[in-house]
Amino acid sequence: MSWFYFVVLGPVFAGILLALAWWLIWGRKRQLSGGGVGAFTVAAGLLLGGGNVVLLLLGTGLFPLQLPPEYWVWFQDYRFTAPLLLGIVGMVLLAFPVQGRSGRGVADLTPRTPLSFARGWWFVAPALLLALILSVTVTAGAASRPDSSTGHYTMYLVDLGGERGMGSSIYGWYNSIPCLILIGVLIIVASVDLVLIARPTPAANREHDVHIRTFRTGNVLAIGTSALLMHLGFILSSLAGTVSITSSFPTSEGSVTFWTTFAGLQPVLIGASAVAAALGLALCVAVVLSAIPSRRWAPARVTTR
Repeated sequence: MSWFYFVVLGPVFAGILLALAWWLIWGRKRQLSGGGVGAFTVAAGLLLGGGNVVLLLLGTGLFPLQLPPEYWVWFQDYRFTAPLLLGIVGMVLLAFPVQGRSGRGVADLTPRTPLSFARGWWFVAPALLLALILSVTVTAGAASRPDSSTGHYTMYLVDLGGERGMGSSIYGWYNSIPCLILIGVLIIVASVDLVLIARPTPAANREHDVHIRTFRTGNVLAIGTSALLMHLGFILSSLAGTVSITSSFPTSEGSVTFWTTFAGLQPVLIGASAVAAALGLALCVAVVLSAIPSRRWAPARVTTR
C-alpha cells in the first residue's frame, strides 16, 4: 500500500518541490508587484493544478468520498479531456485584465507581434509535446478496435489462435479525436492571449511594461505546456495498463499464460507518466508562485538639464 501511495502522490510532491526550487533560484527575479494580473495568474494556476490533483485522486480511489458507479464510467471517458479543458479555462483567465489601445501610453513605432515578448526556446517544449502526443495518438488509434457492446474504438485485441484472444481498453479514436479538437482550441486561445498581451500601447514606464508583458506571455505558455503534460500523463498511464494485459488458458499440460510482446514497456510508461504529471504540476505551482508580490517597481527616472 505504501508503494501505491508513493506512485500516486509522488508526482504531486515532486512537482511542488520542483516549483519551489525554481522559485528560490530564478523565480523571484521575475515576480509581479501585485495587482489584477497577479490575481488572475493565481486563479489560473490553482485551477489547472488543483483540478488535476483532484482528478488524480478521484481516479485512484484515494478521494475520501464514496463515489457512485456512474462516476467511473464518466472518468474513463473524460479523464483525457479534463486537463485540456482546465488548461483552456486557465488561459482564458490569463487573458485578463484586457487592456485596450490607449493614447495615454508612449508613442512607439516598433512593430509588436504575439511573439515580441517571448523567447524562442519557450516554444520548444510545447512543440515537442505536441509532436509526441500526436505520434502516440495516431499509434494507439491505429491499434484500437470497436468495442462489441458500444461500437466505440476503445479496445485493443490480441488474437491468440485457436479462436482464443485477449483484449483491454486503449486510448483509441473514441478518446483521442475529442482531445485533438481541444488541443486545437488550446492553441487558438493561447494565440489570442499573446495577441491581447502584445497589442496595447506601451506604458510610460517602459521597463515595467515589458516586464509585465514578458511575465504574462511566459505564464500563458507555462499553462498550455502544463495542460499538455498532464494530458500526456493520463495517456501514458492508460497505455501502461493496456500493455500489461495477460490471459491464461488451461491445456493438457497445465495453465498457459499469454502477454503482449511489448509488456516490458509497462514500467517505462508508468515512469514517463509520473514524470509528465510531476512536470505539469510543477509548472502550475511555478505560475502561482510567480504571482507573489515582489518589491514595487520604482517609477522611471526623469533627468532635467
